[in-house]
Amino acid sequence: MIAARNILNGHDAGWLMEIAADAMLVADTDGRILLANPAAERLFGYGTDEFTRLTVEDLIPRRFRLAHTEKRAAYAEHPEYRKMGSGLTLCGLRKDGSEFATDISITPIESGRVLATVYDITPRKQLEEQKLRMIHELESVNEELKNFAYVVSHDLKAPLRAIGSLADWIAADQSERLDAEGQEHLRLLIQRVRRLDGLIDGVLRYSRIGRIHEAVSSVDFNELAREVIDALAPPSHIAVSVGTDLPTLAVERTGMQQVLQNLLSNAIRYLDKPEGRIAIDCAEQPDAWQFSVADNGPGIAERHFERIFQLFQTLHPRDRVESTGVGLSIVKKIVEQSGGRVWLDSEPGQGSIFYFTVPKQAPATQLNP
Repeated sequence: MIAARNILNGHDAGWLMEIAADAMLVADTDGRILLANPAAERLFGYGTDEFTRLTVEDLIPRRFRLAHTEKRAAYAEHPEYRKMGSGLTLCGLRKDGSEFATDISITPIESGRVLATVYDITPRKQLEEQKLRMIHELESVNEELKNFAYVVSHDLKAPLRAIGSLADWIAADQSERLDAEGQEHLRLLIQRVRRLDGLIDGVLRYSRIGRIHEAVSSVDFNELAREVIDALAPPSHIAVSVGTDLPTLAVERTGMQQVLQNLLSNAIRYLDKPEGRIAIDCAEQPDAWQFSVADNGPGIAERHFERIFQLFQTLHPRDRVESTGVGLSIVKKIVEQSGGRVWLDSEPGQGSIFYFTVPKQAPATQLNP
């Protein structure tokens, strides 16, 4: 093979090719390879002498050779630095017949010769393919979830309503025929039918988060908080206060309504004081609005902080405190889908403060659903 110094017309660039980590080739106007550096030998599997008997077309799969010959001839008419096949998948061919994904940049040098730098992008392509597979799997899971939601709403709710109606009829018209034990069983039946109905509704709401988007609108959180309080109608021994300066923000109204409703109903459900207090407030942070819902309830041990946001998790027996274990999971999913975060501060016996943030700059997925 001709010395690198001669091929590069006396320039001291040959040593750069020798130490380069990327494969580099020099070819003439006929595509014959004049020079290959050690990295090219490692990448393609040919020795120094073998490269002298090859053309650049020998280094690409046969199915691409004819088109490449035509493009090489066209390039010789207007040589300039560029990347080959922009937007296309390029393949290199090793001596052993294996193919690999590649990017190639070409630079014209003297006497019509071309310096080609060949990059093995197999790891990048593998990551891209893995990403595509994950996207397809996620789409498949979302479709299955949509079908599951349909089955739940149509195939489970109907018989559940029938059971509930029958239990209500027995309670209204036949309860006097039951002894104390029978009436207790009937009460538990009605309670658990309603719990299951609430659980199904919660699962359906959870499954819709992120799949069904509402138009972003200007929402006055003072007004929204009052609406939620009125809808929940807390018992008379629980006082709920709302800060005077809650902001007006561009958000998905229904999602934020569900967040406040679930946090408030959670606080109301577990309040164990004769004079319960719940306070809704907000503080402005540099990049977000930080909302808080504080109560003087029983408090939560730190070891449970992560668990309570998991689907179907509750800290008390369901027959003692009626709960589906879905509400805080819905809060977490909505807040995070909106680009915020949710957490709490609490100690047993000291009440709890749940925080969530609404970013001042909405994420792209929210701006462009």
